[in-house]
Amino acid sequence: MKKKKISFKVALGGIISAVCLLAMFFSGFLPMLDYAIPTFAGFLMVVMIVEVDRNWAIATYVAVSLLCPLVTPNYQASVLFIIFMGYYPILKYGLDQKKNKVMCWLIKFAVFNTAMSLFFVIFTFIFTSQDMLEGLGSFGKWAVVILWLAANFFFLLYEYALTQLIELYVKWFRKKILRKK
Repeated sequence: MKKKKISFKVALGGIISAVCLLAMFFSGFLPMLDYAIPTFAGFLMVVMIVEVDRNWAIATYVAVSLLCPLVTPNYQASVLFIIFMGYYPILKYGLDQKKNKVMCWLIKFAVFNTAMSLFFVIFTFIFTSQDMLEGLGSFGKWAVVILWLAANFFFLLYEYALTQLIELYVKWFRKKILRKK
């Protein structure tokens, strides 16, 4: 297989970083897409892995994560990208190559729940103007448990959707549009 030139790697990383930052910038104007935009930006890391390699995807993630808080007016989307959505596709792509699926799922759930705990702490104690549990008072003492179960259910949906998007990119988009094998 022909080794890709460094100029291609740098250019692709720059383009993906720019698209991620542009999308994250628009999250300030489209607040209803607080979760969708970081998810899209994170998926672009898969493009870096497939077209170049994992190390370049990590470098792209780090670059976007450093610039994201400076460019993105929506801190919730920015923090979500940095603590989970940006690096999870890179982690997932690597874990899906492993043989021990049970251990992989345990790692995935541990990473997700740790990231969401950190997300909750950041928005509860640092950005104190936002109460993430506001409106859940009617559920009483079960509000946090219900919210946590719902989050894990949506993580499963996200995992499934990300798997489908990766397959679509690798098996269809690369072959039909990019004409690569």
